Amino acid sequence: MYNNEGFPPLPCYPCPHGSACCSYGSTLTDEEAQDLSERFGADRVYQTRWGEWRTRVRAGRCVFLENNVCTIYGDRSYPAVCRGFPWVDAEHGGAYEFDRSICPEFVPGRKMVQIQSIRRPVRRRTAGGEQVS
Repeated sequence: MYNNEGFPPLPCYPCPHGSACCSYGSTLTDEEAQDLSERFGADRVYQTRWGEWRTRVRAGRCVFLENNVCTIYGDRSYPAVCRGFPWVDAEHGGAYEFDRSICPEFVPGRKMVQIQSIRRPVRRRTAGGEQVS
């Protein structure tokens, strides 16, 4: 069982959007993929051509989603990507910002979480090659 302390309860559970975030499957670590494969069947995970492990998608949803409920929620191999969503991006540990269209709750004007964009200053070079901000 994973520890989800520190995350607020999801305001959208049960999901009113048919678990839209589960429509692409989930990225898995090597360990998660191996454990899920051994315990639930090798046909439920696959490795992409670039080496990333993912849960399979059938009928437009992750194979572990049944009746709008994740059947492995709370399991020892519940994917880190799912565990932190929508609060934390498992890849970099910061706020989830990759594809907000994955969850209709991210629609502008709705207030599910406050996500701040990273803004980098625009740097330009003068004709002489000097860098200015």
